[in-house]
Amino acid sequence: MATKSNSLIISAPIEEIWGVLSKFDQIFNWAENVDHSCFYSEQEMGVGTTRRIQQGSNVVLETITRWEEPAQLAYRIEGLPPVFKKVTNSWELFDEGAKTRVELTVHIVPIRPPAELAAQILSRFFSRLNKKMLTGLKNQVERTLTDNKKKYAPS
Repeated sequence: MATKSNSLIISAPIEEIWGVLSKFDQIFNWAENVDHSCFYSEQEMGVGTTRRIQQGSNVVLETITRWEEPAQLAYRIEGLPPVFKKVTNSWELFDEGAKTRVELTVHIVPIRPPAELAAQILSRFFSRLNKKMLTGLKNQVERTLTDNKKKYAPS
């Protein structure tokens, strides 16, 4: 199995970050590497919810496998080459008061041991994508908080 983790600190409470992540179909609003996303299942929340993601001409389905509000969200990614038995992304949020540490980890299980090298290469690729997603999430959450403060500040 190949695993790569990335993390960063977001200047927002854990509930604000969960609020963005839990709108599972809305990832296109903050992840620059996602061109389009929508629900693929009738279910819109919790384990079993599936979204369709489009990145250029590539399309994948992501199905939630863990939903522990407001700290953990994981989903299986389908539509990658069949040499990979299982690919998942796992978000973990760590409450640090006014700030939250957010960790995003990709786990890739190859179909057979000879594909381990391909899994290592794919994990590096996903790690770069995940860094961009973390940055996009941070920018979205912090921008929204700043905009709301301005909107409700006494004039």
